[in-house]
Amino acid sequence: MYLDTYFSSFVDFPGDALPFIGVFRFDLVVLSIAIAIFGGWAGMMCLARAEKLTANDQGSGALWKVTGGLAFGGSIWGMHFIGMLAFSLPCGISYDFLTTFISIIPAILASLTALFVVSQQSYNLHLRLVIGAVLMGAGIGTMHYVGMAAMRLPAILFYDPHYVVLSVVAAVILSYISLAVVEYGQRQTSYRRVQQIIAATTLGLAVASMHYIAMQAAIFYPILEDIGPSGGLADVVLAVFVSLGTLVLAGGVATAAFAARLKESVRNLANEARQRTAAERDARAGQARLQAIFDTAVEAIIVIDKQGTIRQWSKNSHRIFGYTTQEMLGQNIAKITNGISPKEHRSFIQRFEESRQARVIGIGREVSGRHKDGAIIPLELSVGETKVDDEILYTGILRDVSQRKKIERELREATRAKEANEMKANFLAHMSHEMRTPLNAILGFSDIMRAQTFGPLNETYVGYSEDIFSSGNHLLNIVDALLELSKIEQNEQNLELTDIALPTLISDATSTIQETAKKKSQTISVLIDNDLPKTINTDRGKLYQILINLASNAVQYTPDQGRITIRAWPSDGHVKVVIEDNGIGMTQEEVNLAVKPFGQVKNAFTSDLSGTGLGLPIAHAFVEQIRGELKIISRKDNGTKITVTLPISLEKELTNEQVATG
Repeated sequence: MYLDTYFSSFVDFPGDALPFIGVFRFDLVVLSIAIAIFGGWAGMMCLARAEKLTANDQGSGALWKVTGGLAFGGSIWGMHFIGMLAFSLPCGISYDFLTTFISIIPAILASLTALFVVSQQSYNLHLRLVIGAVLMGAGIGTMHYVGMAAMRLPAILFYDPHYVVLSVVAAVILSYISLAVVEYGQRQTSYRRVQQIIAATTLGLAVASMHYIAMQAAIFYPILEDIGPSGGLADVVLAVFVSLGTLVLAGGVATAAFAARLKESVRNLANEARQRTAAERDARAGQARLQAIFDTAVEAIIVIDKQGTIRQWSKNSHRIFGYTTQEMLGQNIAKITNGISPKEHRSFIQRFEESRQARVIGIGREVSGRHKDGAIIPLELSVGETKVDDEILYTGILRDVSQRKKIERELREATRAKEANEMKANFLAHMSHEMRTPLNAILGFSDIMRAQTFGPLNETYVGYSEDIFSSGNHLLNIVDALLELSKIEQNEQNLELTDIALPTLISDATSTIQETAKKKSQTISVLIDNDLPKTINTDRGKLYQILINLASNAVQYTPDQGRITIRAWPSDGHVKVVIEDNGIGMTQEEVNLAVKPFGQVKNAFTSDLSGTGLGLPIAHAFVEQIRGELKIISRKDNGTKITVTLPISLEKELTNEQVATG
C-alpha cells in the first residue's frame, strides 16, 4: 500500500513493472547540506539578535525575526531543489513552474511562525520549543512534498508511508534539538559561539535529513504511454530558477537585515544622543554643585598649577585673605604665604613629583598665611593632587584657625590661672592651719593674764594683755576669712538647706554688732514687713554670715553718731533685705574694688581702721551660692545701700535648675 502523489489516498500499483532506481550526485548533496546549515545559521543569528532587542525595541526585533524567517525558509527551499537537482532517474525529469514557486511559501511561513513562537518569553520554554519544532518540521515537510509534486516525468510517484512519517518525525525532533541548543546558548556567558554553531548545524542537518529520508519514501513506477510536452522546467532551467530565487531571497534577507540594522543604528544613535544629553546635563549639574560647594565652603579653596600660579580662587578666600578673585587669578601662591617665595613653592612641588614623599600634599599641616593688610593668619592646610587632561593641578583647602588658637590660648591661661588658684588655696589652707595652733595658745594665755586669774598684775601688763588678746582675735579673724575664701575658690562649699525665720536671724545678727555700734554711739534700726513669710528655705549659716559681714561693714565704715537701717520685705516670690548706712560711701570704682578679695577702700577716715577686705567678697560669693543677688548703691560721703534679694525656697529653685538642664 502506497500513498499517492498528493497524499489523497492509499493505492496499489497494478502491473508487473519494476520501479526506477534513482542516483544522487555527491557534490550537489554536499552543497545542499551546506545551504541548509548556512540557512540554519542565519536564522539562529537573527533569532538571537531579535531576543536581545525585543525588550527595548520591539520594531527592530520583529525585523530581525522576519529576516531570520526569510533566510531560513529560503535556505530550506534552496536546499530542497539543489537536492532535487542532485537526484536523477533513467527517464527525463522536468518541473512545473507554478508548483515550484508555491513550494517556497510554506517554508518561509513555517520558519517565521516558529521563530516568533520560540521568542515569546511569556510562555514556558519547553512548550515554546515543542510548538516551534512542530511548526518547523511541518513547514519543512509541506515544502518538500509540494516541491515533489512539481516533478514532471514518465512515471507515477508513490510514497512509502513509513518513510514519510519517519521524515516528518526526524524533522520535528531535530528541529526541537536545534532550537533547544540555541536557547540554552543564549543563557550562557561562555562558549556561546560554539553553542550557536552546533544549533545551526543541527538545524541544517534536520532539514537535510528530512529531505533525503523523504526521497527514500518516493517510489517511481514507469508508465508506457507518452505524457507529451508538459511545459515543465528542465534541469538547467530549474537550476537557473533556483539560483535566481535564491538571489532574490538573499536580496530580501539583505534588505531586511539592512533595515533592521539601520533601525537599530538609529535607535542606538538616539540612545547615545539621549545619554550624551543626560551626561552633559549631569555634568552641568555636577559642575553647578561643585561651584556651589566651592563658593559656599567656610574654608578658602585655592587651585594652583605646577608653577604655583593661582587658577581658581573661592569667595571665602577673599574673606580670609582680603584679596578678590580678580586680584589673585594668575598671581603666585607665594603672595598669601608667610615667608615662602615663589621659587621655594616650585621646589616643594618638584620635590614631591620626583620623590612622591608628602610633606603637605595629601597629609595636611598647620601653616601661616599673610592677609592683604599684612596681618599673619594661622591656617590649617590640606592639599590634594588632581590630573585634568594632561595637566596636574593642586587644590588647597585652608581653614582660618585664629579663633581656635585664641581659645586654646585662653584655655592655657585659664588652666594656669586655675593651677595658680589651687596653689594659692593650698598655701592659704596650710598657713592658716599652721597659724591657728600658736594663735590659740596666745589667745588663751592673754585671756588668763587680762583676767588676772593667777594673781593681780600692774596696769601696764594688764594693758599689754588686752592688746595681745585683741590683736590675736583680729589675726584669728583674718585666718578664718582666708580659710573661707579658700573654700569658696575651691568650690568646696556645700549647701545645708533648712527652713528659718528670717526676722529671728536678722535679730541675732543685729545683736552681734550691737555692742560695737553702742561704743560708736550709732543707731541701728530694724524694720520687718508684716507680710514677710514666717519661714524661708535656704542655707542658714551662709545667710547669717552674709548679714554679719554686711552689718559689720556698715558699723565699721559709719562715723560716730551715725545711723544704720536694716529692712526686710517680700517681693514677687523672693525676699529683699536692705542694709543702709549714712557712712563714708564709695565711688563706682571703689565699689568695683570692694567686691574683690583684699580690695579695701582707703581714705582719711578708714586709714586707722583695721580690716582684711574679705567681708564683702565673701558675702557676695555666698549670695550667689544661695541663688540670690547682691546690689550696691553708694555715693561718696553720702552712705551706702546694699540690697540682697533671696528666693523664698532655695530647694525649689535648685529643682527647677535641674529640670531645665536635664
